[in-house]
Amino acid sequence: MRRFLTYTTAVFVALAGTVALAQKVTTPEQLDATMKRVGTAQQATGKAIKSGDFAEARKQMAAVRQALTEAESFWVTHKKDDAVKINKETLANLTKIEAALAAPTPNVENLFAMMKGAGCGNCHKAYREELPDKTYQLRPGTI
Repeated sequence: MRRFLTYTTAVFVALAGTVALAQKVTTPEQLDATMKRVGTAQQATGKAIKSGDFAEARKQMAAVRQALTEAESFWVTHKKDDAVKINKETLANLTKIEAALAAPTPNVENLFAMMKGAGCGNCHKAYREELPDKTYQLRPGTI
């Protein structure tokens, strides 16, 4: 019985954690907040790679992945199939970056090139606009 309670508790905690992590992004404000998290984690990834702290870079890349996964619900909700496609392509590119970060001796130049070509710019060109303070917002009329 004790083992059953232990397993049941573990499953409950795991499921509760999954629900907590799977935030649904449906409003422009939520999308902007999510994208700010992406930007912060991306910058931290770059700093970690530059310093050779690949474990930290992997941790930050996981945060980028989590936020982009959450952001996908915004595009699905608003029926923007091209944005969903860009999001999926970017997530696929993140998988490649994560694999490169996990290599025994990651190539720093290659990592930066992969990050630059991950696909974020494709969405920014189509759906985001840069503000004077160098942050981005959803382009008016997008939804």
